[in-house]
Amino acid sequence: MLTNKLNLPKAVVAAVENDTYDNGGSDISVTGLISPAYQRRLRQTVEPVEDAAERLYALYGQIGHGLLERAGLRIGADVETRLYTYMLGWKISGQYDLFEDNILYDYKFSSVFAVKGKPKREWVEQLNLLRLLAVNNGMDVNGLKIIALLRDHSVTQALRDRSYPQLPIATVDIPMWDLDAAEQFLYERVVAHQDAEPQPCTDEERWKQPSVFAVRKEGRKTAVKLYDSQREADEHAAEAGKGHFVEVRPGNYRRCAEFCNVSHGCPVYGATQREAQIDLEGL
Repeated sequence: MLTNKLNLPKAVVAAVENDTYDNGGSDISVTGLISPAYQRRLRQTVEPVEDAAERLYALYGQIGHGLLERAGLRIGADVETRLYTYMLGWKISGQYDLFEDNILYDYKFSSVFAVKGKPKREWVEQLNLLRLLAVNNGMDVNGLKIIALLRDHSVTQALRDRSYPQLPIATVDIPMWDLDAAEQFLYERVVAHQDAEPQPCTDEERWKQPSVFAVRKEGRKTAVKLYDSQREADEHAAEAGKGHFVEVRPGNYRRCAEFCNVSHGCPVYGATQREAQIDLEGL
């Protein structure tokens, strides 16, 4: 079900509804495989609910991919090709965005945060499975790269901080797994998704973010210091003296809260919310 809380124009709502994704007749795609099996199973009994405004980033991605595909076709590049392989009776598919000079590329419309530090686990898993499919289809792949278009890039921040991405685009090198390891990972993911009663999503799959305790000072907009421990934060505030206090920033499961359209019907997430409410009431 698609809601429209902001009363957006019908044309905008129609645009976000017009998702042209097609898994090419496979039992499951690479993207589906790396997603939680519990979430996929839940979608069989719970109606997904999203708001049109929450689908706008996906719409931007569709627009961007379409423009990049069109440009690639114009220059004769190998773009948007869907590959297939089989595992445990399932037909598995995956589509790469660009194959050039024996390198598999995938375009991501992402945040600046996503390109800081190590590559995201989902990106590593996705591209290594795509490489496995490519090799199984006779391709020679020597590298994996993400082309990240940074939707929240700040020119001001780039001028102020040289460690910040200097341009609204970044290339992220993805480490390549041993092919046997990729085959084993494919096997394990298919087993998980074929399970009639898959295990609930792990903390890692739910993108768990722990609670943070911020030492604040009256009149100051930003925190003096952040702590993982309330005891340490309380001690700091007490030592700092008058005007200092501790602000609790509750942790959450970001995928559940922001990126899962069936979390409203998930018993695990429901229990998590009830526990969080009890914890807050006890503070």
